[in-house]
Amino acid sequence: MNRPPPPSPPSAADNGPVAGLLRLLAGTRPGADAGSIKRAYDVAAYWHRGQQLKSGDAYITHPLAVATVLAEIGADDQILCAALLHDTLEDTSYTLVALREEFGAEIADLVAGVMALDAAPDGEIALSGTGSANTAVGTYDSRIVVIKLADRLHSMRTLRHLPPPAQVHASRHTLRVLVPLARRLRLEAIRSELENLAAGALKRYGPRATTVSGRLLAATTALLPTATRARWREEWLGELSVLPTRRERITFAAHILPGMPRLAATLHRLAHGKQAHRQ
Repeated sequence: MNRPPPPSPPSAADNGPVAGLLRLLAGTRPGADAGSIKRAYDVAAYWHRGQQLKSGDAYITHPLAVATVLAEIGADDQILCAALLHDTLEDTSYTLVALREEFGAEIADLVAGVMALDAAPDGEIALSGTGSANTAVGTYDSRIVVIKLADRLHSMRTLRHLPPPAQVHASRHTLRVLVPLARRLRLEAIRSELENLAAGALKRYGPRATTVSGRLLAATTALLPTATRARWREEWLGELSVLPTRRERITFAAHILPGMPRLAATLHRLAHGKQAHRQ
Protein backbone atom coordinates (compact mmCIF):
# COMPACT_ATOMS: atom_id res chain seq x y z
CA MET A 1 0.00 0.00 0.00
CA ASN A 2 1.30 3.47 -0.85
CA ARG A 3 2.01 5.58 2.20
CA PRO A 4 1.79 9.37 2.38
CA PRO A 5 5.07 11.18 3.02
CA PRO A 6 5.88 12.20 6.59
CA PRO A 7 4.21 15.50 7.49
CA SER A 8 6.15 18.66 8.01
CA PRO A 9 6.36 19.90 11.62
CA PRO A 10 3.03 21.53 12.53
CA SER A 11 2.93 25.24 13.17
CA ALA A 12 0.18 27.81 13.47
CA ALA A 13 2.43 30.04 11.35
CA ASP A 14 2.46 27.46 8.54
CA ASN A 15 1.37 29.01 5.24
CA GLY A 16 -0.18 25.81 3.87
CA PRO A 17 -3.92 25.24 3.33
CA VAL A 18 -4.41 23.96 6.89
CA ALA A 19 -2.92 27.15 8.39
CA GLY A 20 -6.32 28.79 8.87
CA LEU A 21 -7.62 25.85 10.88
CA LEU A 22 -4.51 25.79 13.06
CA ARG A 23 -4.73 29.52 13.68
CA LEU A 24 -8.39 29.18 14.63
CA LEU A 25 -7.53 26.45 17.12
CA ALA A 26 -4.64 28.47 18.53
CA GLY A 27 -7.14 31.18 19.42
CA THR A 28 -10.11 29.11 20.55
CA ARG A 29 -8.55 25.95 22.00
CA PRO A 30 -4.83 26.47 22.60
CA GLY A 31 -4.46 22.96 24.01
CA ALA A 32 -5.46 21.31 20.73
CA ASP A 33 -3.14 18.62 19.40
CA ALA A 34 -1.97 20.52 16.33
CA GLY A 35 0.41 17.70 15.38
CA SER A 36 -2.34 15.08 15.09
CA ILE A 37 -4.64 17.47 13.25
CA LYS A 38 -1.90 18.43 10.80
CA ARG A 39 -1.10 14.75 10.31
CA ALA A 40 -4.77 13.98 9.57
CA TYR A 41 -4.84 16.80 7.04
CA ASP A 42 -1.66 15.56 5.34
CA VAL A 43 -2.99 12.00 5.08
CA ALA A 44 -6.36 13.17 3.74
CA ALA A 45 -4.66 15.49 1.22
CA TYR A 46 -2.47 12.61 0.07
CA TRP A 47 -5.34 10.21 -0.51
CA HIS A 48 -7.62 12.82 -2.10
CA ARG A 49 -4.86 14.06 -4.42
CA GLY A 50 -6.11 14.62 -7.97
CA GLN A 51 -9.79 14.63 -6.90
CA GLN A 52 -11.99 17.65 -7.47
CA LEU A 53 -15.31 18.96 -6.21
CA LYS A 54 -18.12 19.97 -8.55
CA SER A 55 -16.88 23.55 -8.13
CA GLY A 56 -13.52 22.59 -9.58
CA ASP A 57 -11.73 23.12 -6.26
CA ALA A 58 -9.36 20.48 -4.93
CA TYR A 59 -11.35 17.88 -2.98
CA ILE A 60 -9.31 18.39 0.19
CA THR A 61 -10.90 21.83 0.58
CA HIS A 62 -14.16 20.08 1.54
CA PRO A 63 -12.95 18.07 4.57
CA LEU A 64 -10.87 21.06 5.61
CA ALA A 65 -14.00 23.25 5.54
CA VAL A 66 -15.92 20.61 7.53
CA ALA A 67 -13.19 20.51 10.18
CA THR A 68 -13.21 24.32 10.34
CA VAL A 69 -16.98 24.37 10.99
CA LEU A 70 -16.43 21.90 13.81
CA ALA A 71 -13.49 23.82 15.25
CA GLU A 72 -15.71 26.89 15.43
CA ILE A 73 -18.12 25.06 17.75
CA GLY A 74 -15.34 23.68 19.97
CA ALA A 75 -15.06 20.10 18.68
CA ASP A 76 -12.30 17.98 20.21
CA ASP A 77 -9.17 16.68 18.49
CA GLN A 78 -10.65 13.28 17.64
CA ILE A 79 -13.66 14.84 15.91
CA LEU A 80 -11.46 17.24 13.96
CA CYS A 81 -9.15 14.44 12.78
CA ALA A 82 -12.16 12.32 11.80
CA ALA A 83 -13.68 15.27 9.94
CA LEU A 84 -10.51 15.73 7.90
CA LEU A 85 -10.46 12.01 7.08
CA HIS A 86 -14.22 11.46 6.78
CA ASP A 87 -14.34 10.74 3.03
CA THR A 88 -11.12 8.77 2.68
CA LEU A 89 -12.63 5.33 3.23
CA GLU A 90 -15.48 5.90 0.79
CA ASP A 91 -13.75 7.89 -1.94
CA THR A 92 -10.16 6.63 -1.95
CA SER A 93 -8.27 3.34 -1.58
CA TYR A 94 -7.27 4.17 2.00
CA THR A 95 -8.32 1.28 4.23
CA LEU A 96 -9.89 1.09 7.66
CA VAL A 97 -6.98 -1.08 8.80
CA ALA A 98 -4.46 1.58 7.78
CA LEU A 99 -6.56 4.31 9.31
CA ARG A 100 -6.76 2.43 12.59
CA GLU A 101 -3.01 1.82 12.59
CA GLU A 102 -2.17 5.48 11.94
CA PHE A 103 -4.79 7.26 14.08
CA GLY A 104 -6.13 4.73 16.56
CA ALA A 105 -9.46 3.00 17.08
CA GLU A 106 -11.44 6.03 18.23
CA ILE A 107 -10.82 8.16 15.14
CA ALA A 108 -11.15 5.15 12.83
CA ASP A 109 -14.52 4.29 14.36
CA LEU A 110 -15.74 7.86 13.87
CA VAL A 111 -14.73 7.86 10.20
CA ALA A 112 -16.30 4.44 9.62
CA GLY A 113 -19.42 5.66 11.42
CA VAL A 114 -19.79 8.66 9.12
CA MET A 115 -19.59 6.35 6.11
CA ALA A 116 -22.18 4.01 7.64
CA LEU A 117 -24.45 6.93 8.47
CA ASP A 118 -24.38 8.07 4.84
CA ALA A 119 -25.68 4.65 3.81
CA ALA A 120 -28.31 4.31 6.56
CA PRO A 121 -32.03 4.60 5.79
CA ASP A 122 -33.38 7.94 6.96
CA GLY A 123 -35.64 6.24 9.47
CA GLU A 124 -32.61 4.95 11.37
CA ILE A 125 -31.11 8.41 11.83
CA ALA A 126 -32.88 9.43 15.02
CA LEU A 127 -31.69 10.81 18.32
CA SER A 128 -32.36 8.81 21.43
CA GLY A 129 -32.58 10.08 24.98
CA THR A 130 -32.10 13.81 25.38
CA GLY A 131 -30.04 14.26 22.25
CA SER A 132 -27.15 15.70 24.23
CA ALA A 133 -23.59 15.31 23.08
CA ASN A 134 -22.99 12.05 24.93
CA THR A 135 -26.05 10.12 23.76
CA ALA A 136 -26.30 7.62 20.95
CA VAL A 137 -28.00 8.39 17.67
CA GLY A 138 -29.55 5.13 16.64
CA THR A 139 -26.48 2.89 16.75
CA TYR A 140 -24.17 5.85 16.16
CA ASP A 141 -22.01 7.91 18.49
CA SER A 142 -23.56 11.38 18.44
CA ARG A 143 -20.16 12.80 17.44
CA ILE A 144 -20.66 11.04 14.11
CA VAL A 145 -23.87 12.99 13.57
CA VAL A 146 -22.10 16.25 14.45
CA ILE A 147 -19.53 15.52 11.72
CA LYS A 148 -22.36 14.73 9.30
CA LEU A 149 -24.09 18.01 10.11
CA ALA A 150 -20.90 19.97 9.40
CA ASP A 151 -20.40 17.95 6.22
CA ARG A 152 -23.89 18.83 5.01
CA LEU A 153 -23.45 22.47 5.98
CA HIS A 154 -20.45 22.86 3.70
CA SER A 155 -22.29 20.99 0.94
CA MET A 156 -25.23 23.36 1.30
CA ARG A 157 -22.91 26.37 1.19
CA THR A 158 -21.64 25.16 -2.19
CA LEU A 159 -25.00 23.85 -3.44
CA ARG A 160 -25.00 26.19 -6.45
CA HIS A 161 -22.48 23.92 -8.18
CA LEU A 162 -25.01 21.06 -8.36
CA PRO A 163 -27.81 20.72 -10.94
CA PRO A 164 -31.22 21.94 -9.73
CA PRO A 165 -32.71 18.45 -9.13
CA ALA A 166 -29.80 17.59 -6.86
CA GLN A 167 -30.22 20.91 -5.05
CA VAL A 168 -33.89 20.17 -4.41
CA HIS A 169 -33.15 16.64 -3.22
CA ALA A 170 -30.41 17.78 -0.82
CA SER A 171 -32.54 20.65 0.48
CA ARG A 172 -35.58 18.50 1.20
CA HIS A 173 -33.45 15.91 2.98
CA THR A 174 -31.72 18.64 4.97
CA LEU A 175 -35.00 20.10 6.21
CA ARG A 176 -36.62 16.75 6.92
CA VAL A 177 -33.72 14.90 8.58
CA LEU A 178 -30.71 17.04 9.43
CA VAL A 179 -32.29 20.26 10.69
CA PRO A 180 -34.24 18.36 13.41
CA LEU A 181 -31.04 16.55 14.43
CA ALA A 182 -29.16 19.84 14.73
CA ARG A 183 -32.01 21.21 16.83
CA ARG A 184 -31.95 18.20 19.15
CA LEU A 185 -28.19 18.52 19.55
CA ARG A 186 -28.66 22.24 20.32
CA LEU A 187 -26.35 23.30 17.49
CA GLU A 188 -28.38 26.38 16.75
CA ALA A 189 -25.89 28.15 14.49
CA ILE A 190 -25.64 25.09 12.26
CA ARG A 191 -29.39 24.47 12.38
CA SER A 192 -30.22 28.03 11.39
CA GLU A 193 -27.81 28.13 8.46
CA LEU A 194 -28.89 24.71 7.19
CA GLU A 195 -32.53 25.76 7.36
CA ASN A 196 -31.94 29.05 5.55
CA LEU A 197 -29.83 27.53 2.79
CA ALA A 198 -32.26 24.68 2.18
CA ALA A 199 -35.30 26.95 2.22
CA GLY A 200 -33.61 29.30 -0.25
CA ALA A 201 -32.89 26.50 -2.71
CA LEU A 202 -36.45 25.19 -2.50
CA LYS A 203 -37.80 28.69 -3.05
CA ARG A 204 -35.81 28.86 -6.27
CA TYR A 205 -36.63 25.39 -7.61
CA GLY A 206 -39.35 23.75 -5.53
CA PRO A 207 -42.77 25.24 -6.47
CA ARG A 208 -43.45 22.92 -9.39
CA ALA A 209 -43.36 19.95 -7.04
CA THR A 210 -46.78 21.10 -5.77
CA THR A 211 -48.40 20.76 -9.20
CA VAL A 212 -50.85 17.95 -9.96
CA SER A 213 -48.03 15.82 -11.38
CA GLY A 214 -45.93 16.41 -8.29
CA ARG A 215 -48.73 15.55 -5.89
CA LEU A 216 -49.53 12.40 -7.84
CA LEU A 217 -45.92 11.21 -7.79
CA ALA A 218 -45.61 12.00 -4.09
CA ALA A 219 -48.82 10.10 -3.29
CA THR A 220 -47.88 6.96 -5.19
CA THR A 221 -44.56 6.64 -3.37
CA ALA A 222 -46.70 5.26 -0.53
CA LEU A 223 -46.31 1.94 -2.37
CA LEU A 224 -42.57 1.93 -1.62
CA PRO A 225 -40.90 0.67 1.57
CA THR A 226 -40.83 3.29 4.31
CA ALA A 227 -37.03 3.37 4.52
CA THR A 228 -36.60 4.29 0.84
CA ARG A 229 -39.82 6.22 0.18
CA ALA A 230 -38.48 9.67 1.02
CA ARG A 231 -35.37 9.28 -1.12
CA TRP A 232 -37.32 8.32 -4.24
CA ARG A 233 -39.93 11.02 -3.65
CA GLU A 234 -37.30 13.71 -3.29
CA GLU A 235 -35.42 12.51 -6.36
CA TRP A 236 -38.52 12.54 -8.56
CA LEU A 237 -39.80 15.86 -7.25
CA GLY A 238 -36.36 17.31 -7.79
CA GLU A 239 -36.40 16.21 -11.41
CA LEU A 240 -39.94 17.52 -11.81
CA SER A 241 -39.08 20.90 -10.29
CA VAL A 242 -36.77 21.91 -13.13
CA LEU A 243 -39.08 21.01 -16.03
CA PRO A 244 -40.30 24.33 -17.47
CA THR A 245 -43.66 23.35 -19.00
CA ARG A 246 -46.79 21.56 -17.81
CA ARG A 247 -46.55 19.19 -20.77
CA GLU A 248 -43.03 18.12 -19.81
CA ARG A 249 -44.08 17.55 -16.21
CA ILE A 250 -47.04 15.41 -17.26
CA THR A 251 -44.79 13.41 -19.60
CA PHE A 252 -42.27 12.84 -16.82
CA ALA A 253 -44.96 11.64 -14.38
CA ALA A 254 -46.47 9.41 -17.07
CA HIS A 255 -43.06 7.83 -17.57
CA ILE A 256 -42.54 7.12 -13.86
CA LEU A 257 -45.98 5.95 -12.76
CA PRO A 258 -46.36 2.73 -14.84
CA GLY A 259 -43.13 1.36 -13.40
CA MET A 260 -44.01 2.15 -9.79
CA PRO A 261 -45.54 -1.26 -8.90
CA ARG A 262 -42.51 -3.14 -10.23
CA LEU A 263 -40.11 -0.82 -8.43
CA ALA A 264 -42.12 -1.21 -5.21
CA ALA A 265 -42.06 -5.01 -5.48
CA THR A 266 -38.31 -5.02 -6.05
CA LEU A 267 -37.58 -2.69 -3.14
CA HIS A 268 -39.86 -4.62 -0.78
CA ARG A 269 -38.13 -7.86 -1.77
CA LEU A 270 -34.70 -6.36 -1.13
CA ALA A 271 -35.82 -4.91 2.21
CA HIS A 272 -37.26 -8.28 3.26
CA GLY A 273 -34.02 -10.01 2.28
CA LYS A 274 -31.92 -7.59 4.36
CA GLN A 275 -34.19 -8.08 7.35
CA ALA A 276 -34.00 -11.87 7.05
CA HIS A 277 -30.22 -11.67 6.76
CA ARG A 278 -29.98 -9.61 9.96
CA GLN A 279 -32.05 -12.20 11.82
